[in-house]
Formats: sequence, C-alpha cells, structure tokens
Amino acid sequence: MELSLTTVEFDEFYRREFPGLVAVATALSGHDGEDLVHDAMVKTLMHWPRVRELDRPGGWCHRVLINRCRTWWRRKRTEAMFLARQRRDEPSTTQHSDETIAFWAAVRQLPERPRLVVTLFYAADRTTAEVASILDVPEGTVRSTLSRARQALARELEN
Repeated sequence: MELSLTTVEFDEFYRREFPGLVAVATALSGHDGEDLVHDAMVKTLMHWPRVRELDRPGGWCHRVLINRCRTWWRRKRTEAMFLARQRRDEPSTTQHSDETIAFWAAVRQLPERPRLVVTLFYAADRTTAEVASILDVPEGTVRSTLSRARQALARELEN
C-alpha cells in the first residue's frame, strides 16, 4: 500500500510533536500522559486535512491535549472527592521523594491558567509567544501569569 502525502506529513508531525506533548500531559496529569496524547493525536488525525493548513498545527494539537487533560483532571478530582468521602478516617499517604516531584505536584495545585502556562513553558519548552498562541491569550498575559506562578511556586516550595 502506497502512503499518501497527507499520511507522510501526519507521520512526521506525530514524531516531531509526540515527545513535547507527552511532557505536557505528564506534567498536567501527574502520570504517564501517553494515553492522553494518543487521544489528542487521534482527534488531530481526524481533522488533519484542515489542521495541516494551519500556521501552527502543533498549537492546535496542544490545545486539544489541554482539553483532554482538563477532562481527565475533572474526572480525577471527582474520583478523589468520592474516595475522600469513602475513606475519611485513613491518613494521606502522599509523599514527595525529590524536588522534581514536589515541583510538579505544586504546579498541579495552581489555578488552571497558571498551571497551563507553567506546563507549556517548562515541560513543552515553548516560548511565551507560543504559549500565548496555544492558549489564545496575549503574550503579555502569559508573561505576567508566568511571573505570578513562579512567585507562588517559590512560596509553596519554601514551606
């Protein structure tokens, strides 16, 4: 079977974007984010004829991934609330063994926009302009959000 140009383009896109997307999904969800990335890539492939024409198809895919992470986060929060009601008498066993785990745990506690900005900036190694494009906000908003998030994380990690 001969591969079409579209298939080859998507395959190259997938290989190029996959590592950064996994870093973002892992940072946002706190677990191996490959399943979330695969979901985002499936949606990207379904819309590939339109997405490939965009200036930044990777930004579109990041936005899909972020939406998948939001859904995952909401589901986990609901599950956690249910389990907390079921196990009120059991002590928390959450322990952070190193600085990286502590950092990302603190990031996951930030409100949504700072959490997304920090994750895209650090885990996906995106510039503030790229983060602004992905989140569809002005670049100045990204810079100020990143600054406030860094201050909040510094306070949290000092404790």
